Amino acid sequence: MSATAIPFHIVPVKVIDFSGARMSLALAKNRYGTAQPQLDILLPSGATHRQLSALLHALSASLELNTPANERWLIQNDCCVGPNHGRIYLELAEGDEAEALRGMMLLDTLRG
Repeated sequence: MSATAIPFHIVPVKVIDFSGARMSLALAKNRYGTAQPQLDILLPSGATHRQLSALLHALSASLELNTPANERWLIQNDCCVGPNHGRIYLELAEGDEAEALRGMMLLDTLRG
């Protein structure tokens, strides 16, 4: 297997301070009653939908990169009511308690 260089382009990046975001971890249930680990995120008032969307995607990407290869859950995110409220949640493959706890531990890494 050989590696090829990936083209590197420098583009301007806008940096936003999300230190005022509130995150709460919960083990919810999906519409079928299966366990669903989720991280509820509330940005300070004045945050825009695009800022929330960017944060959800960045955090979801971090979770994807830190998910062990043997886990088969799906990482999802959605914007809730209002431009400053969203969540990241896991759609579990097995839905058992052990998988739910592993998912909660992964989500908890985002809270620092």
